[in-house]
Amino acid sequence: MPKVEIKNQKLFIGKKEIPLISGEVHYWRLNPHYWREALRRVREMGIEIISTYVPWDFHEYKRGRFDFTGRTDEARNLKAFLDLTRKEGFWLILRPGPYIYSEWPHDGVPDYAYKYHRLHPKFISYAKDYLKQVSKVFLPYLASRKNGHILLLQADNEIDPWPDVFGHQYGLSQKPGLFQDFIKDLYQDDLSSLNEAWGTEYRSFREASPFIATMLPGEKGLPLKGDKELKRHLDYFKFKYWYTQQCATENIRMYRDLGVDIPVYLNTYPFFYAHDWALFQEAADMIGLDLYPSNELKEDEFEHRKLCDKIRYLSSVSKLPFIAEFQSGIWHGRHYETSVLTPNHYRMICLSAFLAGVKGWNWYMLVNRDNWYMSPINEWGRVRGELYDVFKQIVSAFKQLKPTSLKKLTEVGVTFNPLQYAARTLNHNSPILVALYQGDVDYEMCDPRSGLPKKKVLFYSGNQWLERSAHQNLRRYVEAGGTLVAFRSFPRKDDDFKPYQIIGFEDPERTLFEFKRQFSITLGKGGTPVALNSSVYVFKASGCEKIRADLGTYGKQTIGYIKKVGKGKIVHLGVEPVPELVLGILSYLKTPLFSYSLTRDVTTALFSRGNRYYMVVVNNGNEDKSATIFIPALLGIGGKMTARDLMTGQKTVHSKDGRYPFNVHIARKDGRIFEFSFSRS
Repeated sequence: MPKVEIKNQKLFIGKKEIPLISGEVHYWRLNPHYWREALRRVREMGIEIISTYVPWDFHEYKRGRFDFTGRTDEARNLKAFLDLTRKEGFWLILRPGPYIYSEWPHDGVPDYAYKYHRLHPKFISYAKDYLKQVSKVFLPYLASRKNGHILLLQADNEIDPWPDVFGHQYGLSQKPGLFQDFIKDLYQDDLSSLNEAWGTEYRSFREASPFIATMLPGEKGLPLKGDKELKRHLDYFKFKYWYTQQCATENIRMYRDLGVDIPVYLNTYPFFYAHDWALFQEAADMIGLDLYPSNELKEDEFEHRKLCDKIRYLSSVSKLPFIAEFQSGIWHGRHYETSVLTPNHYRMICLSAFLAGVKGWNWYMLVNRDNWYMSPINEWGRVRGELYDVFKQIVSAFKQLKPTSLKKLTEVGVTFNPLQYAARTLNHNSPILVALYQGDVDYEMCDPRSGLPKKKVLFYSGNQWLERSAHQNLRRYVEAGGTLVAFRSFPRKDDDFKPYQIIGFEDPERTLFEFKRQFSITLGKGGTPVALNSSVYVFKASGCEKIRADLGTYGKQTIGYIKKVGKGKIVHLGVEPVPELVLGILSYLKTPLFSYSLTRDVTTALFSRGNRYYMVVVNNGNEDKSATIFIPALLGIGGKMTARDLMTGQKTVHSKDGRYPFNVHIARKDGRIFEFSFSRS
């Protein structure tokens, strides 16, 4: 029998790679008489994989009685849907829960089970009974079996502790529970250590309770007053991370015990208050992200960058970077916020996903259903032409691009610590991320706790505290020959907020807080001066190469330094970064930019496969652009260059010198993909 596995960020059945692009079709929400019509429209789009939930409470129509063959309601005929999808030649992603959410009553869980949280012994017992029943139906269809076609299984859905519903069961109210047990283990049964860390005077771990600070924009809540309250706040998030990982581990164990031998994945929210993505990956074969951006990414001026950064971070932790739910239409209620989702919106978000390094996705929903609008295929298998044609175009581009075979060309990395963002101790619009984005510097993101990419330059994006393991990894990165760059925010404490500086950074001697006069700095001989307007850290920088600036009436000051550490070095500047400064640093460090745009709101990324190169270009602006793009990676290759637009098929032949810069027209809120090939003729 064929083995289904994930390796090298690819999905294989036996030796055959399966491109992971799919769409959600909910059999039980459609009239079974239209299943075949809807599926054939999906096939005509070029999609070969579909995904569906299996709703527990719908199939358990009466306590202890299950229907998976349509005896009580033809829409319950899961077996017939499995047979049909196999007959029609589809691969299938199955999502049996126990939870499905999906705008369904009690999130797909029967009333008698819904009253208990996911790790409650009663809930686990009830869930086991359901999984035993549903697995009897789907196990013969696993792709690891003869003629099977289920190639992935999702264990539960967006696992969330839901403290507002189950907090009293965890010990967040009056009676102690899981939270107190977790804190006791976290502090190794040492009550004095807990009291010291939290600034409390508990007489027992049973008294421990979380401190929850303000979380949402505009929300009125408790402000954090100091390190001890912050530590208490962070420990609450660590509890939630522990809880969701335990749920994931338990669900996956149940599926494995039932005989599921295909890859099992988990999906996450596009933020970090409930899930530690790296911990999720430890539990599963891969993790996927759920993304529902606002129409044309207009939520704020940074939404496009934030979307790309989420995918960049996913790419650093998932064994196969996959958007488990990628916006296709919208649920009831949200449609008032998004308005009409336009064709170019879909091109823009899909090409942005390519740009950030995604390897696959699942469109949710590809076919309409109750409480869902604006999908490219409706409930009767009829297409919405202006959307359907765009989706078909994107599928064609995906198959030509073959994202799992591409190498991303960048020598720049950026650190990312999810706990700092979850606790809102770090703004999502980090100055370094904004500067890189505005300068069109492509980069990869990494979690410094678990490992660092082999990039020439690594920018530190985070606040002053960081786990000790992350400090140690950063030190090893520099010692091995890397260059670590930091600005006003640099790692100088551990996650207990105690001084910890093994990397080699120097604390500033003083801070010129109110300095607002413009000044400039120059890196290296012959460098271009960069104008700044920033408050400034001043350093002693003894034994280091000093970076000095003339601050007018303040005189010449050492506002940064370059320090050798092992085979590498640290570059530390006590100013806020701007695009020109980031570009100046990369130029000084002789770090190549493989592609970049000089046109505002236009971002690029370059990839290679063999002797072919692929450039993704996205215009986040509100007007059409005639973009000027430089592609240094292509200089010097020689021969006649042909640029082919994967979205339209149009070819442009360039002269031997490549006719740099590359000029291209890009519609507003849209994007294009170019394939470059070279010939000697």
